[in-house]
Amino acid sequence: MGGNLIAALGFRVSSSSSLPFFCFTGGVTPKSSLCRVADNKDKMRGLKLPLSQTQRVRLQRAFEKLQSLSAKANSDASVTVADAIPVNYEDAFLKGYGTTDLNGELVATVCGVVERVNKLVYVRALRARYKPEVGDVVVGRVVEVAQKRWRLEINFSQDAVLMLSSMNMPDGIQRRRTALDELNMRSIFEENDIVCAEVRNFQHDGSLQLQARSQKYGKLEKGQLLIIDPYLVRKSKQHFHHLEQFGIDLILGRNGYIWIGEHVEARDSMVIDQAKSIDQSTVVEGINRAYTPLEMRQNICRIANAIRVLTILGFNVDLNLIMETVELSSSLKIDIHDMLGSEFHVLVAEMEAERRSLTTKRKR
Repeated sequence: MGGNLIAALGFRVSSSSSLPFFCFTGGVTPKSSLCRVADNKDKMRGLKLPLSQTQRVRLQRAFEKLQSLSAKANSDASVTVADAIPVNYEDAFLKGYGTTDLNGELVATVCGVVERVNKLVYVRALRARYKPEVGDVVVGRVVEVAQKRWRLEINFSQDAVLMLSSMNMPDGIQRRRTALDELNMRSIFEENDIVCAEVRNFQHDGSLQLQARSQKYGKLEKGQLLIIDPYLVRKSKQHFHHLEQFGIDLILGRNGYIWIGEHVEARDSMVIDQAKSIDQSTVVEGINRAYTPLEMRQNICRIANAIRVLTILGFNVDLNLIMETVELSSSLKIDIHDMLGSEFHVLVAEMEAERRSLTTKRKR
């Protein structure tokens, strides 16, 4: 059985290939080599870049350095197929998803992160669909306007539901929803609109309910939506970021939907009341300036390409790493479209390896 598990990882090695991943042939493979190679995220994701020989060597060294630092920091958190999961056999434990018994050992059957909930031990797969938790900030796309509700696609097994009663009305007044509000639902959100909301709860049938009762939630416009693997976005205290130097709002959705758009000031009821008193000329001027300036669009594209590079390399996407990648591209005067080239991917991998190395030395 162990041979079958390892053979399931079998790939063919091609010396002429320009792809920067390393693979195995079927059969017996030393476990140390298996962990060292399969743990590298570019190997797990099948990184496809047209690398030269020099770039391939540099990228390999960067990932080996990252792997050694990761192994020292947390040796049993991440596992690959056929890795043994350390458990206390004297205490009773429950086998969960991604685990099996092999020769008296608890072995992982998928690549992922070991999670423990009381006595339950399971492996959270990296490439799985989004698994919502109450309070998560998510970005979704409206797929249907139904009776008193909108249905949103949020990279979940089912469409999420945003009730009309679970969001702030455009006038900002807290009141009961009327039949007129229901008739005007399409004036708030319609199909294909991008919406930011928060996970409220789960229904008995497994469906997910959202809410948008804060002014920071709602319709997103004048920006770009990126879809990445949800495991790359870690839960943090702040998922809304205002990049003042660029005038851009960055929303890191826990479902892997990331929004980069022009900054919009959050409004409350007081601001709305003041806005009603402005003269008509100001309104007309605002309508005429509804376009997004060229510099703003370039900044949005640069940040979006930085996130794409981090995603391809398999790095966790957070604000600090995004800004470091953007600053690296600006300092080297790399054009926006050139950021997706092979050389910049190698530079970002080397930068991250050096950053983690310095962080480890400071902790010592």
